[in-house]
Amino acid sequence: MSTADVTATGDVLGDTEHVEPRGRLSRFGEIPVHISLLIVGLIVAMPIIIALFMSFTPLPEIVGRANPKLLPDTWTLENYDKAWTASPFPRYVLNSFVQTGFITLGQVLFSVLAGYAFAMFDFRFKNALFAMVIGSLIIPFELTFIPNFLLISDLGWANTYQGLVVPFLASAFGVFMLRQFFMSIPRDLYEAAKIDGASDWFYLWRVMVPLSKGAISAFTIFAFLGAWNQYLWPLVITNEESMRTAQIGIRFFLVNQERATDWGAIMAGAMIVMIPTLVVFIVAQRQLVKGIAMSGLKG
Repeated sequence: MSTADVTATGDVLGDTEHVEPRGRLSRFGEIPVHISLLIVGLIVAMPIIIALFMSFTPLPEIVGRANPKLLPDTWTLENYDKAWTASPFPRYVLNSFVQTGFITLGQVLFSVLAGYAFAMFDFRFKNALFAMVIGSLIIPFELTFIPNFLLISDLGWANTYQGLVVPFLASAFGVFMLRQFFMSIPRDLYEAAKIDGASDWFYLWRVMVPLSKGAISAFTIFAFLGAWNQYLWPLVITNEESMRTAQIGIRFFLVNQERATDWGAIMAGAMIVMIPTLVVFIVAQRQLVKGIAMSGLKG
């Protein structure tokens, strides 16, 4: 072995000796970041943890102590039974699923169609219309709340599924998100499909939608969570017990027979309402992260 080879080998070994400590140091340097994220996560999750434990706590332990404990002395499922039977809570949950299902389906369908049109077609006032879509994102819901309420009331849709669903069937955010993703797909695919005689409808559903499953799945989760967690609009547009959603129904069994606020039943109802969102997030977490990472690649 020549002197140059020995020197080169020594340099490589020397570099390796220097790299490993740096790698260990970088890993040690991440520990404060992970600890900080853990602390923030616990702070954010603390109200949910308290609500979960309180849902298993008997009412006397909650209202009969000056300083209630986090963990109950006696664990009980009575609060869940009261939450489910004290009012027509199953009907409330059904209304929430109907409302959320139609809103999610409508927002996904219209966002796919509108996003595809803005991404692939050239037509008059295209830029102006898209600017209006983007501009609507900065308009707060409170500003359009009263006009929507007056319109729905004049149509006679108060206390109906139409009144709960129709004002939210379209989503400007969904149009923008899917339009951005559709524009990131090579246009050569579209031109090749047109040469083969494929229609725009065929190309959309057989090519674009399968290639956009990640982005569509991510937006579907956003649409579901947004519709399921609605409170203000269902509270105002429904005043009949049979049309209340689960989120609204919880506030109507605040008081038990002893005129004491039954926080255990309230927390149990909140946990029941929270289950669908947790299930959706856990099942679709990978698709959500993938869709967020893949969307908005091209302006």
